[in-house]
Amino acid sequence: MVRCARLRWIEWALAAWTAVVAGRLVQVQLFDHREWEAESARQREGTIEVEEPRGDIITRDGRLLAGSLERVAVYANPRQIPHQAWAKVAAGLAPLVAQPAATILAELREHDGFFYVAKGLDPKITDPVLRLGQRGVGTLRTEQRVYPDGSLAGPTVGFLDADGRGQAGLEAFYDRTLRGVPGVYRVLRDGQKLPTALDLRLETPGRAGQSLVISLDCRVQEVVEEELAATLAKTGARGAAAVVMDPHTGELLALGSAPTYDPGHIGQSLPGARHNRAVEDALEPGSTFKPFIVAAAVTAGVLNPFELVDCSGGGVQIANAFIRDHGHFGLLPVREILAKSSNAGAIRIAYRVDPAHLDEMIRAFGFGEITGVGLPAETRGLYRGPQSWSALSRAGLALGQEISATTLQLAQGYSVIANGGVLIHPRLVLETRDRAGNSVTPSVPVPGTRVIPAVLANQIATMLEAVVEEGTGKAAAVPGYLVAGKTGTAQRAYRGNYKAGRHVAWFAGFLPMPDPQVVIVVCVDEPRSDYWAADIAAPAFGRIASRLVPLLGLVPTGGGRA
Repeated sequence: MVRCARLRWIEWALAAWTAVVAGRLVQVQLFDHREWEAESARQREGTIEVEEPRGDIITRDGRLLAGSLERVAVYANPRQIPHQAWAKVAAGLAPLVAQPAATILAELREHDGFFYVAKGLDPKITDPVLRLGQRGVGTLRTEQRVYPDGSLAGPTVGFLDADGRGQAGLEAFYDRTLRGVPGVYRVLRDGQKLPTALDLRLETPGRAGQSLVISLDCRVQEVVEEELAATLAKTGARGAAAVVMDPHTGELLALGSAPTYDPGHIGQSLPGARHNRAVEDALEPGSTFKPFIVAAAVTAGVLNPFELVDCSGGGVQIANAFIRDHGHFGLLPVREILAKSSNAGAIRIAYRVDPAHLDEMIRAFGFGEITGVGLPAETRGLYRGPQSWSALSRAGLALGQEISATTLQLAQGYSVIANGGVLIHPRLVLETRDRAGNSVTPSVPVPGTRVIPAVLANQIATMLEAVVEEGTGKAAAVPGYLVAGKTGTAQRAYRGNYKAGRHVAWFAGFLPMPDPQVVIVVCVDEPRSDYWAADIAAPAFGRIASRLVPLLGLVPTGGGRA
């Protein structure tokens, strides 16, 4: 009786176990099918990405600044190669990839699966690799980035890292556009996780990157870089930057940063050369800021452009500080205040303007905000509103202190004066194109914003003519052309204070008057031979402008000195 009961319990237990197993089979096969199928695929499949052709970077005049050459990569998969054949494979690949056979053999032992033996090789080696006749060894198409013009516009173009990712300049800012979408290949393995005959199979086709057409004119860029290099050599300056901009469209014809570098040999670049000084260095603009103070005062209704301002006393007392002038000028018209760069005159004008209106005008000219030109690490500069001002702040602003700006920001601000009073944002990328050369996304200019009346812009532009004709900017003159502009010599701020011997020399201007077609701003950082803008930046501006007028086809308007 006891034995029968035990048998029944065993039968019930077996029946229950059978029901559990059957239920589990039903669950796995019917309900969890997709999950287990995915797990199976994960165990027998893997994927790799293969880069598609990267887009080019082309100037407005058709010069290739960055492009890609077709190359191949040699791969190996040790799981698919019998161990006894590893030494033979290493010996066969060594002369093709220019590596020692011992190095390749060591990598075969180290890697557990698919890896690249070498990249960036001539496509001609594809056939010799195939002739090795070894399964698990082959080639895949890759790209090699090249920069045919070397260091020309290097900081603007940027460079790639070892993985082909943009690290600076346009290469970084437009990396996704230029890279496109890589193709995806699936690696298949059998039940023992060994690669099958279908080792590589295209899973998802890639898409080639788009090319950038940029506004730079190579001829203009070359002139700017040559003159900046000559300025550095002559002055021993820490660095220099220059911008050439169309004030009506915002298109940048040149964006110079010195010293420059060759993106194709980035490891050989000089210390400090890898950043773009034109958009990343924010420095005090000095007296180049005075025209904006005049514009704020006139728009506030507290200054007549033709009135006389007291510039006597050799300076001006503000709170507990006496700020010196360049001389004892007496009464000066506003035109002469700019021409002679009178500190006393500019300060007295600034203190007529309500702080809120002065702040509004400074921001309207584009200071304190990035231009949005499309380059990484662009700085907005340093500008604090009236809530942070002291009793001396308006005096500081009148002298181009308590504010810092990039060379590009100053070019944007001077374009307002040159084009009749409208803020136009700088443009660097004109359009993107596909591999067939078709336009994909033309750049749409941002509508300009009226900052000052056209009459006032023309009046200030005329005042700036006097700076070049008879004032501190005589060295910026171009024979046969009327040039308008302003010098600026600023002490460089260092850890919150000004340090003797550290200066920045500026010249910002435009030509030809009375209908300016180009704005040029030159900034020379910490020149050693001399530091006055009249002796450093103004001559550099003059040399650049003199070489550009025939290139740009600018018609002479008279003026200048023969």
